[in-house]
This record gives sequence, structure tokens and C-alpha cells, in this order.
Amino acid sequence: RWSPDRNLLAARESLPGQALAIGTPAPTFALRDLGGRERNLDEFLGKPLVLTFFSTTCGFCQQMAPRLGQLPTGAPRMLLVSRGDADEHLKLAADNKWRCDVLLEPGNEVMSAYHASGTPTGYLIDADGRIASDIAIGSDAVLALVDTAAGVGDGNELTAEALRNKEAAAVQKARDAGLAVRPSTLHRDGLPAGTPAPDFTLPDLRGAQRRLADFRNKRLLLIFSDPHCGPCDALVSDLQRLQQDHSSNNLQVLMISRGDVKENEEKAQQHGVTFPILLQNRWEVSKEYAMFATPVGYLIDEKGVIAKDVAIGKSAILSLV
Repeated sequence: RWSPDRNLLAARESLPGQALAIGTPAPTFALRDLGGRERNLDEFLGKPLVLTFFSTTCGFCQQMAPRLGQLPTGAPRMLLVSRGDADEHLKLAADNKWRCDVLLEPGNEVMSAYHASGTPTGYLIDADGRIASDIAIGSDAVLALVDTAAGVGDGNELTAEALRNKEAAAVQKARDAGLAVRPSTLHRDGLPAGTPAPDFTLPDLRGAQRRLADFRNKRLLLIFSDPHCGPCDALVSDLQRLQQDHSSNNLQVLMISRGDVKENEEKAQQHGVTFPILLQNRWEVSKEYAMFATPVGYLIDEKGVIAKDVAIGKSAILSLV
């Protein structure tokens, strides 16, 4: 069974005829595994994932089958979204000692959502569910993503240079594998100073809806965070100190976080947070602010205009104030 959602449908409509751009949310789905149990994409996230489209009737896939049993121990996880019946896949898996997960797609809705027009093809998806490579076409290119995956999702301090280098490395890996890398149509470099800050409405941890406009007439330090981001966790105490030390200077800290209410409440209690934390669905507001990373920050003036260029990483964020 295929379960569409807004992210998947938007992906199909936003980039017709093109591969999904690096940094965009991976379209979610729910399909049955070889045991008949329904699984969704989120179950396989938390670490880098090589998502591969496969078919038992594809000759190139048949040639690739033995190599799926030769993946090194400790290699990043590979997930096959495949066409064919369960018995055919169980035989291939047993004969070739596969080290990968398999979900069966009865049609081609998921392939279409990922703009994959043939098999084998695939993408690298990072631990947070973002596309981390251009589309890989052919078994060699798909398996090359396994090596790329080993360098994605570390917990090192994020900087603008590190972010650019990570994206450049993913593109170069794709080119080395013989892929024609398509230019991204999505802006991912942040909004420049002087840009009116995009408005939004999001729930806080108590469920109340809050708008950016609610904070007009204050200097606003807007932070994008994630409860599973190590550098974000290291930043929170400093943000709370800024809120306390500069509240008399008309400064307000506002955090937009991912994840669920419970895990964000736990982080807030751990660090004694008193500033508002709002929850976004995946990257819905991050996309409007042209950054798919955490932690990042913007300083917004009293009139709702971005006062300085985007800050990436703890040091740069703290230097905004």
C-alpha cells in the first residue's frame, strides 16, 4: 500500500522531469516488506540511507543482485524499493545473502515521486530525511553512494564552509560515478540582509499558534534547531543566557525546531529554556528561509527585516548579537 502525503505530492509537482534537488525533504511513503508488514520511510532514518529502486524483471538489477550480498560489514543501510513478488525477492536474497532491506511497490507511485525513470537507480538520504545526492543511475553509481554515505550525518560543528564542502563532495561523487548532475532549482544559501523575513504560523510546545508578526517591534534572534543535533544542543544554554542578559535591550530569542513535542520539551527542561520553541513539520519554514541545516540563525530587526546574513553554526549565531 502506498500512503501519499503533502511532501510526496509536492515533490511530484515542484520539479517535473528533474531529479530531486540535494537538501530537499525525501518524499515519504509506506510499503510492505517481504514478510507482509507495512513499513514507512521514517523507520529507516536516523542514519544515512541509500534508497534504491529495483525490479526482479530488470536485467541490470539481476546483475547487481550478487553485489548486494557483498556490502561490507558496517556499511550504511540500503533500502530497496522494488517491483516483483515476495517469493522472487526472498529467493534472490537467500541465494545472494543480501545485506539490505526490501519493500515491495505494486505500482510506480514512489518511483515517480523520486523522479526515477528506470532501475537500478537511487539516492543517498541523510539521517534527517533530506536528499543528500543527485540521482544515481546504474548499479555502479548506486553502490558508489554507499561510500558517500559513510561521510554524511556526522556531529561535527557546522559552518558555512563545511556545508558547502559537504554538498560539493556529494556532487563530485555523483560525477565520478558517471552521473550527469543536474543543477538544483532550490535556493539553499540563506536569505541576505535587507530581505523581509518570511512570515509563518507554527504551534508552540503548548499547542498555541504563534506568528512571526507576533514578535514585531523586537529584535528577534530566530534559530533553526533539531533535538537530535549535537551542535544545536551545545548552543541552547548560550541562547538562554542571551535571552536573560539582553531582554532589557529589546531582544527576543525564538527557536523553530523539528521533532515532536515530548523530545523538545525534554530539551527545554534540561537547559531551563524560557524563550518560545515552535515546531515545524520537516523543513516547511526552513525552506522559506533557504537553509536546510541546523543550527542556523537570523537576526531580524524591529520592522521584520533580516538585519544580517544567515549565521551557520554556534559561533556565527552567537556573534549576531
